[in-house]
This record gives sequence, structure tokens and C-alpha cells, in this order.
Amino acid sequence: MTEIPEHLLKRSKERRAAIGGDDAPAAEAPASATPATTDEPAAAPVAAAAATPAPVEEAPKPVPVRPEVAAAQRRRKIPYWAMPVLLGLPVWAYAYQATLEPPPADASTPFALGEGVYGGCAACHGAGGGGASGPGLTEVLEVFPDYRDHAMWVRLGSNGWPADTYGATDKPVGGAGAMPPHPSLTDAELAQVVLYERAAFGGLEEGSEEYLLLEEIAHGDTTFAEQGLGPESEEAGVDESALGG
Repeated sequence: MTEIPEHLLKRSKERRAAIGGDDAPAAEAPASATPATTDEPAAAPVAAAAATPAPVEEAPKPVPVRPEVAAAQRRRKIPYWAMPVLLGLPVWAYAYQATLEPPPADASTPFALGEGVYGGCAACHGAGGGGASGPGLTEVLEVFPDYRDHAMWVRLGSNGWPADTYGATDKPVGGAGAMPPHPSLTDAELAQVVLYERAAFGGLEEGSEEYLLLEEIAHGDTTFAEQGLGPESEEAGVDESALGG
């Protein structure tokens, strides 16, 4: 309830007295500096309390995101159109691997046919050409630098070779590892087995001039007689009749 100032109360009493003919009231003592005590609570504290804003609750701080989670969220997602491509990758990989595999060897090539002829030589020289009762063939290109000398040695053997040594390394003829003759081999078969021994065990490069010449003899396009004797055969005294017709 609002308190009425003292000067307004005094003025109101004077006006009532003038209208009613009453003497003006004596001047009242100045109002005490201390306001009258009332049962109503003071308005100022209420107003002050009303003016005080309510405390604002702070919003909870966000939980920090772990680095790997943030990286996953930033990573671009796989588009839907890429899914068929991903599903087809195994099929493509299988097809690509198939193209990398070497084609199956042709069983009719001179090299493949020579492997079959060599089956009768493996008992002495070993299936892998490393030697057994006979010498190994890993150094056949050093022993016989010329394929024609190699062919004459296979055809004549130790007994038919006219010298005491053979090859460029002057290996002794005969002994425990004597070479048996193979007169029944045709020029084609002889060229096939010589090609196989020199390429498989000696490292003769496919496509070299010597490789191609042996293939020509194996195919019947030429003969050992047309190629003539090699230098080691001539030096040993091999007769040209051993070359065949």
C-alpha cells in the first residue's frame, strides 16, 4: 500500500476546514524522518526483489569428440552407384589373374618333344640334368659351345668318338661315365633332345639363332648334313658320314 506524503494530507485538511467553516488546524509538527510502521511489507524491497533477474542456468558443455570418430564423420561416404563396381571387383581380379598365367605349353613344339626324348637319358644325367651315373648338363654350353658338336657326341657316344677327349673343356672319353651311342635317333629327334638339354639345363635363350636353327632341323626344314660339322668334331677327326644323309 502506497504511503501519502504529509504535505498533501495537510492541504486536504485545510480545504475541508475552509469549506466547513472550521478553523484551520494548527500546524502539525513535521513528519518524523522515520516513516510510520505498518503491517504491509515495504514496496521498495518487493520492487527490488522483482527487478532482480532469475539466475540463468548454464548450458552443459558438449562432450569432446574423439579424433577417430571425427575423422570417420569427415570421411566421404561411398556413393550408391559404386556398390555394383565393388561387388564386381572379385570377378575382374579373377579374370585379370587368368591373363597373367602363362599359356599351356604346346606338346608339339621341338622343346616339348625333346623333353620326351630326354626321358631315356634321365637315368644317367638325372631328371633335372644335375647328373647321376653320368655327368650333369648344367655346363653343357661350356662343354659344347657349338650345338653341332653336342649333337655328334650324342649320336656317336664314347666308342664312336675318334679322339681321347671331347668338348671344349677336353673331358676324357670313356671311363665309368661312358656315353652310349644313339645311332637310331633321326635328325629331328636328335635336334629335339639337344635343344631341350641346352635350353632346359644350359640356359640357351629362346629365340636365339642357335635355338631357331635347332627348331628348323627338328621341323625337317634342314639337316645336320647341311649344317656340317662343328669345330670340335672336325678337330677330333669325326667323319662327315656320321652326319647322316
